[in-house]
Amino acid sequence: KNMGEDIDRMNILISDISNYTLTQVEISEATFEKVEIISFLNKFKDSLVNKKYELKIVSKQEEIYIEINKNKFLQVINNLIDNSLSYIKINSKLLISINVEGQYCVFNYIDQGPGISLDYKDKIFERFYTDRKNDRKSHSGLGLSISKSVIESFGGTINLKKNMNKDFQGACFEIKLPLKEFQKSITRGD
Repeated sequence: KNMGEDIDRMNILISDISNYTLTQVEISEATFEKVEIISFLNKFKDSLVNKKYELKIVSKQEEIYIEINKNKFLQVINNLIDNSLSYIKINSKLLISINVEGQYCVFNYIDQGPGISLDYKDKIFERFYTDRKNDRKSHSGLGLSISKSVIESFGGTINLKKNMNKDFQGACFEIKLPLKEFQKSITRGD
């Protein structure tokens, strides 16, 4: 039984390392496109079939354009959701709030789990780091590291932030990406 569990854990680790390496190659070869992010995320939300949680997308703006690789961006969102599922209760809500701040589109991804201490705000993005007591066998600790690489390839940042939302007391991740009209000057030096 122990050998079987160890083999399963090694398979997950090998798969995640392969995925991490592939992601690094894909980032260097990624094709970017202009995306209206609010409608894009709403379509993604409508495609979800997991009934264990509800994803809410909230924005004061009607349209916000950024330049991203859609598949890689969804990989980041899926990594955040997957992390939340390790901690939240069934029928919890996940929130993505989207706002414009200066030259950036700012996403706050918040769950209703127990949260993460800000003491770990840098450590959680390190490869192979995990603090899971349960479900450790199915997580290698590469998801947030991959997410950080992807977001940085878009000219943005991802950080753990203090959660200020009283309805969602869990972990809060802030993603900042340049707005489309500022993308070239920020990420490509044009």
